[in-house]
Amino acid sequence: MTTPPWKWWDRSRVLISQVRSVTGDLERDTLLAALVAIEHRMGHRRGWDQPARLWTLHLADVDSGAIEARTMPPRTWQSGHHRNPADALMAHAARLPDPPAGAPMVRFADSPDGLAGVAFMAEGFSVPPALLTAEQRTRAADGERVALDHPERTEIRTLTAVDINGRVYHVQRFRDEDPTARTQDTDRGRVPWALGRIAAQFRPTERKES
Repeated sequence: MTTPPWKWWDRSRVLISQVRSVTGDLERDTLLAALVAIEHRMGHRRGWDQPARLWTLHLADVDSGAIEARTMPPRTWQSGHHRNPADALMAHAARLPDPPAGAPMVRFADSPDGLAGVAFMAEGFSVPPALLTAEQRTRAADGERVALDHPERTEIRTLTAVDINGRVYHVQRFRDEDPTARTQDTDRGRVPWALGRIAAQFRPTERKES
C-alpha cells in the first residue's frame, strides 16, 4: 500500500467549538464548523498579510471535537512563476488526471486517515457587484482581478474547501467583520474546480464494507 504524502507534512490540530445544523448532514455540518475554526485560528488570530496555504483535512470521527489540518508544502503546488497563489493552484490542478465519473459517496471515517477533503486559504480584495460596471463584471466573470485597483475594494480572507465527495465549503471574512460560512453541493468557481481535482486524487477508490 502506497504511503499517502500527507504522512510527512506539518500538522495542526484545531478544536471545533460548535457544530450547527446547516445541511442536516452531520459530517458536512461538522466539516463546515471545523473550517470556521481553522479560519479563526490560522487566519484571524494571526492577522492579515499571511501567505496562501493549502491543507488536507482529516476528520475520522465527527464526535472527536477537533480536526487535523496538514499543510501541503508550497513546493508541491506552487511550481512555476505565478504571482497569484490561486493561479498556481489552478496550474497544479490542471496537471492532475481527470477525476473518475460516478464515484460512490464515501464517509470521512472510511477514508485513509479520515481524509475529509482539501482546503485553500488566501487573502485578496473584493468589490460589491453593484459598484462594478457591466464591463468590469464581465471581466471578473472571465477571471480577471478587477478589484485589485478598485477604489472601493475591501480586504477579504477566503477559506474554500472541497470534500472527498466533491461538495464545496466557503468561509469568508472581510476586514473588521465577522466571518460568514456556507456549503454548496457544487461550485463552478476556479478555486473549487482546482480543489475538487486535488481531492479526487486523494479519495479512496473503493468504499469499505461496514
